[in-house]
Amino acid sequence: MYKRKKGQAAITDLFVAIGIFIVLITITSVLWNLYHIRLINRMDHDDIVVKTFQVSDLLLKTSGSPDNWDYLVLEDDATSADIEFIGIIDEEYKIPYDKINALRELGEDEIKEVFHAGQYRFGLRIKDAESVIVFSVGKMSGGGKFSVNLARDIMYELTPGAAYEYGTVEVLLSQ
Repeated sequence: MYKRKKGQAAITDLFVAIGIFIVLITITSVLWNLYHIRLINRMDHDDIVVKTFQVSDLLLKTSGSPDNWDYLVLEDDATSADIEFIGIIDEEYKIPYDKINALRELGEDEIKEVFHAGQYRFGLRIKDAESVIVFSVGKMSGGGKFSVNLARDIMYELTPGAAYEYGTVEVLLSQ
């Protein structure tokens, strides 16, 4: 009789141990999946932040490639295939009227194509000192999973030959 009770206790201990093991494996699996989702989301967010800075830097720190891309768009009907990248600065943070007009001619889809940002919603906006929109292309509202809006101070020419005015350029990418 004593051996039988010992065997029952061992079997009961075995089932309790298996139950605890299953609970621990389930908790570990759920926590691992939550961590994995957070990691993927963080990587997606970091990718869109880096892409926004890259687009903003190319736009606001270079005159583009080729240098006369705005002339090509306005006079020769060039498309995004003819432009390596778009830069809108002539001098230090000064945007001439022709570059803004060339952006208007290109439109959102071709600008996205030049910057290889096709998987993102793209928006570009120039505001004056009182936050009145002077120029806008693309979608300037997030609405996606992630949205990054980067604003930088600039000077822009509103009409050909006019004095430069202070304003900001906003670049928005969202997923």
